[in-house]
Amino acid sequence: MTKLLPFLFITILCSSCAVATLATATIKTTAKIISLPIKAIGATVEAITPDDEEAAEEEAEATDIEG
Repeated sequence: MTKLLPFLFITILCSSCAVATLATATIKTTAKIISLPIKAIGATVEAITPDDEEAAEEEAEATDIEG
C-alpha cells in the first residue's frame, strides 16, 4: 500500500501534464491551420497588386515616352 500511493500520485500528475501538452499542441496546430490560408491570400494579393514604387516608375516611363 505504501508503494501504491506514490505511484498513483505520480500517475495523476503525469496524466494532467499530458492533457495540458495535448491541449497546447492542438491549439498551436489549429492556429497554424487557420493562419496558412490567410498568409496565402496575402501573398496572392501582394503579387497581383503593384508596389507604389513600381507604379510610380511605370507612370514616369509613360510620361517620358509621351512627352
